[in-house]
Amino acid sequence: MPNHDVVNLSQIARMAGVGRAAVVNWRRRHGGLDATGGTAESPTFPLAAAEQWLRALGRLPQATPAEPATLTFEGGQMVTAYVPDLRVPGPGDRYDRYEEFGGYIAAEGRDGIPWPRASVRIDVPGQTPYEVTDANVDISYAGGTWQYLSLTWPAPRRQLLAITPTTTPTKER
Repeated sequence: MPNHDVVNLSQIARMAGVGRAAVVNWRRRHGGLDATGGTAESPTFPLAAAEQWLRALGRLPQATPAEPATLTFEGGQMVTAYVPDLRVPGPGDRYDRYEEFGGYIAAEGRDGIPWPRASVRIDVPGQTPYEVTDANVDISYAGGTWQYLSLTWPAPRRQLLAITPTTTPTKER
């Protein structure tokens, strides 16, 4: 069973919305985040210390992003994902067979999310809603105000949904 009170460099990078290399550079440049476990290549850190460090650097996401996405899991569980991000790889991308959706959810929002796989409808304002069947579910860290929810799936499992109008237009005479 994973220890959700400990994070590695990749998980800290997800918290900040950057790549792992950026976190390595910040540690070299600013210091202040000491490993408490892991290995030299993959150190681990207390989650609370990592969050405090990122906050001090001004690298945690805004608490109330403008346009959150709504995720509705099979079975009816609804979750709001802030700073939503759909990654669809382009030609020549190393991971060209998989797509990924990620977003920050409130810590209490993780209860009831199916794990390790789920089917989900994703509604992002201004975009066509879509469904994904049998996505891999990962919640990268826990214990703080925010958690990072990541869903990955093979590209053919994403299906765009028809937009249904909320009102029926009336015919003028």
